[in-house]
Amino acid sequence: MKLEMKKFGLILNSRPAGREAVLRVKQIANGTTDNELIFDFTGVEVLTPSFADEFFTGVKNEYKDKKIVIENYSKNTVIEDVLRGLGLI
Repeated sequence: MKLEMKKFGLILNSRPAGREAVLRVKQIANGTTDNELIFDFTGVEVLTPSFADEFFTGVKNEYKDKKIVIENYSKNTVIEDVLRGLGLI
């Protein structure tokens, strides 16, 4: 299942926003039989470490049986640096 991160906002910042995004992912992905969750960062302008940590920790805890794939982040060095710094890529 592919999820466009820009639907959560073009500027992804703060832990509360990350928690809220996890809840929205749960609503969208509830009952999916796909083996992986793909997060597409096309169109996202900013990703902060606090949002990314809260979001991906929550998603990983909720979907332990699914592979997490992160796409289309490399054109934005800010996003790439945050994901790399947190060991997500």
